[in-house]
Amino acid sequence: MRPLLSSTQMKDLDNRAIKDFGLPSRLLMETAGKACAEIIANHYPKQLAGPVCVFCGSGNNGGDGFVIARWLANWGCEINIIRVGKGSSSPETTDNLELCRKLGIPIIEVSSSKNLSLAQSFLENSSIVVDAIFGIGFKGDLKPWLDELFELINSYSPLTVSVDIPSGLNADTGFGLNPIYAEGTITMDSMKIGHVTGIGREACGELHVVDIGIPSYMHENLETVLLFEEEDFRPPLRLANRHKNDYGRVFVFGGIPGFTGAAAMAAHAALRAGCGYAYVVHRKELAAVYALKLTEAMSRAIPENTKTGRPDAKALLRLVDGASAVLIGPGLGQDDFALQLLKIMLRDLKAPLVVDADAITLISENPALYKYLSKPNVLLTPHWGEFARLAKIGKDEILQDCLGVLRAFVKEHSTRVLLKSHYSVYHDSDQTLVNISGNDGLATGGSGDVLAGIICSFLAQNESIPSAAIKASFLLGKTAETLAKTRCTPSILPTDIIASLFLKHNEII
Repeated sequence: MRPLLSSTQMKDLDNRAIKDFGLPSRLLMETAGKACAEIIANHYPKQLAGPVCVFCGSGNNGGDGFVIARWLANWGCEINIIRVGKGSSSPETTDNLELCRKLGIPIIEVSSSKNLSLAQSFLENSSIVVDAIFGIGFKGDLKPWLDELFELINSYSPLTVSVDIPSGLNADTGFGLNPIYAEGTITMDSMKIGHVTGIGREACGELHVVDIGIPSYMHENLETVLLFEEEDFRPPLRLANRHKNDYGRVFVFGGIPGFTGAAAMAAHAALRAGCGYAYVVHRKELAAVYALKLTEAMSRAIPENTKTGRPDAKALLRLVDGASAVLIGPGLGQDDFALQLLKIMLRDLKAPLVVDADAITLISENPALYKYLSKPNVLLTPHWGEFARLAKIGKDEILQDCLGVLRAFVKEHSTRVLLKSHYSVYHDSDQTLVNISGNDGLATGGSGDVLAGIICSFLAQNESIPSAAIKASFLLGKTAETLAKTRCTPSILPTDIIASLFLKHNEII
């Protein structure tokens, strides 16, 4: 898996390379800037035939921009530098600015709203724009005149390439109120968390990583967030001499009238993902519905106490005694019957338990259930809205710092969470894993039910909770990407995903 560094970790690597290894800071800047210039030259040769506008801040990101400008000028490009702001600069940034002056590269100063019309005129006449204003150290809000400048760049730049990270984007969270949106981003040494979280993927465009000479051993033992990639995916092991009992039994609690499809899809997805058996455990009045809905999956009625009409805990636990994994939540309902079911499963079940959808909402409304979240068999799979209710926070807090609020919740409750959105994050006390596969074809009701079924299937086939969660998330997203090659994404249905899991033409097979 690919490490995603925080801004602090990257700065520490830089400092260690300079102080401990002896790499001069100016050499690091030269290596970084030249590598960026080479990528720009290789990927955007047509744009380099016209004027190039390089926006440089006063920090070391601006220093990289000056190096880029110098190399592109040496290769015959027409360069204009717009120096943004009046902040103090490091010696190496100042030195590279002076080298640009010696080459006769035009340098325009922009430090307030008064100069923005000049910046706009250069933007309108440029074929490509290099954004080297702010690097990974940026946090907080932009000054009003910088807001205006960034709006001009986003409006008038024909193609923007950002250095390290789009200016205005937080490298640790991927959040920014008005960042620069680039067609391409060239980052130093390693990907950063903000490249893939928040609005990072949208703002960064195509991402390139350049080696700037920091020794590989310095990356060892870093406690990093990890990006799950295609080469990391391995389906659960299957052998020719095994039989269905070796691949586990998945039990899915069925829904209330009008929501029976959720459990049916989850059970079907579990079978497609390789489990040996799938059962839908349903309210007794829905027996006929599930008899018609289910073919490969089996159904069982929830045992009830004849006096109270509530679930019979002892009989229910005997029913699921052979479960390899249990799913509760999709279409479950939020009445007292559902609450009692959930309480029994959280309190008494020993097998892996995936808690999704309505079950998460029930927990958020019943504080006495939070104490069960620390049990080692429990995995929560909320989307942002469900997690906001669970963590008692606003969705805007998740947008601004997804990892921060997730870490705080997991620490408070000693639990495990797969937080779902246009990117998904698995976090427990030991690790943070990110998946970015998928597309808008998954923005359809039922996709989460399919994911929960796949997770349970992988758990039933002896995958650990972290492995099952992140692999299932990746498989769901990758299958949607494969489907998008043959149909428009708005037409992708959860049942299409189920039918296409592990098809031979999928790229991950």
